[in-house]
Parts: sequence; structure tokens; C-alpha cells
Amino acid sequence: MIKFNSIKSFSKSAIIALLGFLISMGITFFLWFNAHEKAQKDAKKNFEAFSVKTTVEIKNRMLAYENVLHGGAALLNTVEHMNRKKWHIYVESSKVVQMYPGFQGIGVSDVIPADDLRNHFKKMREDGFEDYQIKPSGKRDEYHTIVYLEPLDAKNRRAIGYDMYTNPVRKQAMVRARDTGTAALSDKVTLVQEQGIDKQAGFLLYIPFYHLENTPKTQIQRREDIKGFVFAPFRARDLMNEILQQKNDNVAMQLYDGSVDEKNLLYNRGTVVSQPLFKKTIPIEMYGHTWTAVFQTLPSFEESIDYEESHLILLSGFPISFLLLLSIFFYSQTTERARRMAYKMTAEIRALNNELETIIETAPNPIILHTEDGRIVKINKAWSDSSGYSLSDIPTTDIWVAKTYKDDHKKVKEHIHSLFSITEKVDEGEFSFFSKSGAKITWQFSSAPFGMLNGKRAVITSAMDVTELKNKDDMMMMQSRHAAMGEMINMIAHQWRQPLASIAAISGILNLEAMMDQYDQEYFMEKLDLISNLSIELSDTINDFRNFFKEDKQQELMTWKEIANGSLTIIEPILKAKNITLHTRVEDDALFMVYPREIRQVILNILKNAEDVLTDNMISEPQIWIQTLREENMSCLEIEDNGGGIPEELINKIFDPYFSTKMEKNGTGIGLYMSKTIVEQHGKGRLTVHNTARGACFHILFPIHR
Repeated sequence: MIKFNSIKSFSKSAIIALLGFLISMGITFFLWFNAHEKAQKDAKKNFEAFSVKTTVEIKNRMLAYENVLHGGAALLNTVEHMNRKKWHIYVESSKVVQMYPGFQGIGVSDVIPADDLRNHFKKMREDGFEDYQIKPSGKRDEYHTIVYLEPLDAKNRRAIGYDMYTNPVRKQAMVRARDTGTAALSDKVTLVQEQGIDKQAGFLLYIPFYHLENTPKTQIQRREDIKGFVFAPFRARDLMNEILQQKNDNVAMQLYDGSVDEKNLLYNRGTVVSQPLFKKTIPIEMYGHTWTAVFQTLPSFEESIDYEESHLILLSGFPISFLLLLSIFFYSQTTERARRMAYKMTAEIRALNNELETIIETAPNPIILHTEDGRIVKINKAWSDSSGYSLSDIPTTDIWVAKTYKDDHKKVKEHIHSLFSITEKVDEGEFSFFSKSGAKITWQFSSAPFGMLNGKRAVITSAMDVTELKNKDDMMMMQSRHAAMGEMINMIAHQWRQPLASIAAISGILNLEAMMDQYDQEYFMEKLDLISNLSIELSDTINDFRNFFKEDKQQELMTWKEIANGSLTIIEPILKAKNITLHTRVEDDALFMVYPREIRQVILNILKNAEDVLTDNMISEPQIWIQTLREENMSCLEIEDNGGGIPEELINKIFDPYFSTKMEKNGTGIGLYMSKTIVEQHGKGRLTVHNTARGACFHILFPIHR
């Protein structure tokens, strides 16, 4: 029989250990997948930022060329006798070729009536072009020939005399520039300068200039007064290679003139793969024309993604899971032995739990602790006194609802069930029900998650009886304290989790050591001392919260350091858990007269609001600054965050009663109103707020005691 029990115990331990191993490996793969996905999301973000930045650089470069062409048009309108030498000097002095390489030159085309051809030929031949001809030849009413093109190298010389108006693509852009009086970009063309085998796709940018000094106001006038065009021809590949030099070699780019079609391809960089990891298409609208940029990742891009974190998780997850399997197995085999050892180590924890139960039991607000299976674990004296029901009368939430709510049973049950999905403290608002004596009473509820009890999610709910409260400020003060009580309960639950987890971990280690007969008295005493210290930490936590809610009987002379430290002790662990960096410089030792607990509640309320703003706005590096200042005869505590500030249309309303920007999160709108009341009416101080470059900045000021 003994052997059978041993085999049964061994099998059960093996099954439990195997389940633990599978769960741990499942968590490992889950974390690996998340890290892998995060790496890809970061890579996609960088890819899209590169794509947008590249299109912006293209538009900025074209804008620079446009400005140079506008300068040329202005020169032509102001110089009476323009000649080739003056145009050469302008282009050289502008240094545009050196500053913005990638285009073929800056040119001028004149509009020449057919009856003025003789003078035109004479002028061009006197200008050094003895064999000058208009290309293509033929008779027409007017000619749009290129007369200047700098720099005048061999390629550009071939373009002198070319009538661009005879080409339909160029003509379309020239007509658009002439009729609108603005810059116009042509469709894809082959430049007349192109020779040999290295022919590239090209395009031209046109700026019109007129016989009048200013651009004519109507289209008819612009057509009649057109004098010519300042233009720039571009070789697309040379231009884009210059703009994109030293860019990401892991991303391919195609630039199309209009729609994505091979015949419209202006520029191609990189060998496109059939299934890129990321792809993005961006239209570039300029000068009455649209280009389409297509960005695609290359295989080298995916190879460059940093998956180190996900690989590390996978490599470390297996040995950790294997060690967990061994730990669970050995732990299960020594349950009875571990239970005896755990009795001594958990004695102090039981005492602390009793102390927490005492605090809940004697709290002035009604408090209930209940689990998701409907069981009511505990109700305190205030709850029983106010409602008339004891725990034996209402052992479950269903019985509570059936006895106290005459209507809306289903709605109330659904609301209670929804509380088990919350992850932080929520204010639920007011609910009216009937006491055991039949009197209708109204409570205002707030709830916070309490962790797991017997494998079930638990929620702790506190209430405030508002049935008889009529005075607005009394109501608000009670609501404010009730909200603070809810926050405190949430913070107690948070600050107990880590010490309890540490105690459980140490207990497991000691059990494993004892099971493996590796008992070392000095080592065990060291670990027991650590458990004792953690127990003291839990006790100190309870004392901090108990002191926070002590009533202030009279005003006291205090410094900001004494007051601020009391609030920071409560909320700083919550801020650290949410990765919010807290900067404190509380150095002013001036004394002032206040009710300390009320001012600590004001500071806690402002810090909690800052925490909500930083979390809701998903600030990448959330921070809060707390410092002391002097303003004349006032001592000031400044609290500033980097959450982006308060909208200007709301900043003058935030101290109004029942005004809240967090209604969707059950915000009551009383916190800042009561904070201002406490500071200015109870303490004769000032509470103000303004926006800074980083976010919202609150000032709490009190007269310095003389």
C-alpha cells in the first residue's frame, strides 16, 4: 500500500511538473512571438519614416530648383539688354550647379514670331553660333527656341535652337505654365541632349516670363504677353541618385511619372523581390503634376532586423522551463515537509493579514470583498451598520441584489460581474437600494482589483453613504475622501504584491534545498531574516496608509519636504510600476500653517491625474518633476509633467465642480475642485495651473509663517 501511494504521488508530481513545463514553454513562445512582432513593427516604422522622408527631400530639392528658375525669370524682367554673357554670369554666381547637382542646366527659350526670324538668326550668329538653325525646321506662326542654356557644354550646345513647342509633351507643360503663370512640370521625355547608349528618362521644369514686369492677371493677357520660359532639363537617374546618396541600401525605390506602369518608370533603385516584407506607395504632387514613389524592402532589410531579444527569450526560455519542471516536481514530492517549514515563515504574514482585516473592519466607509463566483468574503462593520445586513444575511452578491434592489436586478448583476475585468481602481457612481429596515439609501461606490482568492478573481469595493448629504461642498469633500480611499485600497494591493511574491520565491528555494538534503543553517537563517524584513516592509506599508487617513484636528506648521514625502511614499511605487520617472528637488525649508493630511490628498490627486494623462497619451518617456520655489512671501510646490498639457479651451474649466476630462473612465470631476477648495479656503493659499513646453504645471502656494 505504501509503495502504491508512493507511485501515485510520483505520478501526480510528474504530471503537475509536466503541465508547469508546458505552461512555461507556452509563455516563452508567447514572449518570443511578441518580441519578434515588436522587432518587425519597429522595422516597419523605420521603413515608413524613410519613405516619407525621401519623398519630402525630393519635393524640397525641386523647390530649390524652382527658386533658382524664379530668380532667372526676375532677372530677365529687370535687365534691359540680356545677352549670353549676363546669363552665364547669373548661373555661375548662383552656384546652383555646385550646390544642387543632378540637373542639366538652366536655360531660356524665347517666343519668336515668324516675321522676326531674320533678326533672330542675325542675333544668334553674332552671338557665336555661326551654323545656328531652328530645330525642327518648317514654317509656323511662332517659334519657342532655346537661346541660352548654362553650363554651355557639348551636350547643352546640341539643344540650342531646339523648338520645344513642337514636342507635344513639352508643349503641354509650357501651355500650363503660360496660362497659370506658375511653375509646370512636364511628363516623362527623352532630352535632346541624350546621345549614345546611356540614355535616361528625363523631364523639364518651366517658369514663364512676360513682356510686363508683373504676371498678367487674366489667362487671355498671359497668352498675349508671353515672352518666353526659364526652364531646367533633368536626367531622372542622375537627379535621384544625387538626392538619395548615402540612403538606405536595404530599400528599393521606383519613381513613376503618373500611375504605376513600366512605361512611366522614371527611376529604379534596387532589385525588386516578388514578396517584399514591407511596401509603401506615396504620390508626390508638384507643379500640376503627380509622380508616384514605390518603396519596397529588399532581402537585406529583413536580415538587418534586430531579432536578438526574441532569440534570447527563446534560448533562455527552455532551460528556465526545464528548471521549473524540476522545481515543481521536487516541490510536489516534499509537500508535507515544506508545509511544516512554511508554518513558521507565514506566521507573520497571517498576523499582517489580520491587521489588514482590522483596518478594513474599522474603516469609516462601508467595505465589501467579493469574488467572481459571487461569494462575499467579507463585509465590514460600517457596511452592516448602514445597510442592516450581516454576512450571514447576504453570503453572495446574488442574495444581496435580490434583497436590496427592488428593480433592475439583471442590470446590477451585470455591473457587478463587469468589475472583475478591471485592472485598476474605478469610480462606479451612485446606486440606490433598500436597507434591511426598508429605508431607501444611496451609496457612492468605487472598486479595485484585489488579486486571487481561492483561485477566483477578487474585487474590494468601498462605498460612501450620500443619502443625507445636501451641502454641495460637504458632498464633494466626502466624495473626494471616498475616491482617495479607493485609490489607497488599490495602492495597498499593488505594494503588497512584490513582497508576497518574494516571500513565496524564498520559501520555494528553502523547500528545494531541504528536499535535496542540502540544509545549511547559516544560509537558512539568512533567508529567514530576509522573510522577516519583507514582513516588516508589509507592516510599514499598512502604517503608511493608516497614517495617511488620520484626521487632522488642527492646523500645523509644516515644510514641503514633510508634506511631499508623505504623498510620495504612497504613490511612488505605482509610478515606478508604470515606468514613470519622478524627479524631485524639494529643498525649501520654509514653514507654513496647513492641515497636513488634506494637502497630502491634494498632492496625491495632482500626481494621480498626471499618471493618467501620461498613460492615456502613451508618452514614450513619461516624466514628472516636483520642486519647491519661492514667490515673494509664498512657498510654492511645483508639479509638472510631460503629458502635452491641457487644451486651451479646457484649462479655465478644470477647477469647476463636476468638470472632468475623464468621463469615459468614470471621472467624477471633483478632485481638482476640492483641491482648490482645500488650498484656498481651508489653507488660505493658492492653487493655479498653466501649460509649459512639456505639459501641465501646477503651483500650490502658502504664505510663509513669520
